[in-house]
Amino acid sequence: MESIEFYNTPEGVVMYKPLNGPVQELTIDSRKIVTEMMSLIRTRYPEAFKALSELYSSNELNRYLYEFNIVSRFCRCNFGEYDALSPDIDSDGFFHFEEVGCPLRGECRYEGGVCKPKLNTQLSERELEISFIGTVSRRYLQNRFSRTFIGSGASFTPRNRENTKKNDSFMLF
Repeated sequence: MESIEFYNTPEGVVMYKPLNGPVQELTIDSRKIVTEMMSLIRTRYPEAFKALSELYSSNELNRYLYEFNIVSRFCRCNFGEYDALSPDIDSDGFFHFEEVGCPLRGECRYEGGVCKPKLNTQLSERELEISFIGTVSRRYLQNRFSRTFIGSGASFTPRNRENTKKNDSFMLF
């Protein structure tokens, strides 16, 4: 998946802009992006997917509408602000969630489930933190975490090694 920026218009329409492409409205006919996003949401954020599936279950027989509603809501709740400097989904497929100004903040039953969902992984919080910083230099990692993780004989516990083997999509070493 290429880098993409999503944002909400004042009318509540979800727009998206691929890195080197024009701004487009997310519609039921945006099948390529809807299909890719559905796959990512289903595998990486199963709790959010389950909540959205239940919310839009009345549309389940119309698959295109059902998938569009799930993706649209996920994007509205997590990528609503336009910030051209950093894409919401980067070229590595990582999601960069934003604090969306929502009128239901504090009373929405999906808060913490659909917005700012939890990533489905068996990696520890520390392993996740390191894996997402994979594109920065070794020196930066050493300075940032005040420990040597990579090179010069860094040691991981057996559990760390097993987790990175099982979750090879997160493995950077």
